[in-house]
Amino acid sequence: MYLYSTSNKTKLKKSLIIAVLQNKPKIFLYHLLVNNIETTFPNKLNFYRFFTSMLKCAYKTSKGKLHLKIENPEWEDEGYKHYSFYDNYHKYSRIDVKIKESNGKLYFDMLPF
Repeated sequence: MYLYSTSNKTKLKKSLIIAVLQNKPKIFLYHLLVNNIETTFPNKLNFYRFFTSMLKCAYKTSKGKLHLKIENPEWEDEGYKHYSFYDNYHKYSRIDVKIKESNGKLYFDMLPF
């Protein structure tokens, strides 16, 4: 595993985006296991399992290709940016990953809906 740095932070976010847009979650796993990456789940593998199941559901319920919108909702008070992936049909995102940078770490969380 490699340590977190600015360039690694960019690679990690890109790997997340590619994993979702191409429906290839394994691309993201390697980057998720980096030191200084935390999740709100009991461990990173539980987060990854949930991520893959949500990705599978997102592709089953989507109409057309997914696209990314990085959002900062008004109700968000914990400092997370929302990486929301939408299709061209539904009003709400098909998958939503929350990312926060704090104290030299990246924190990941996911919404279940």
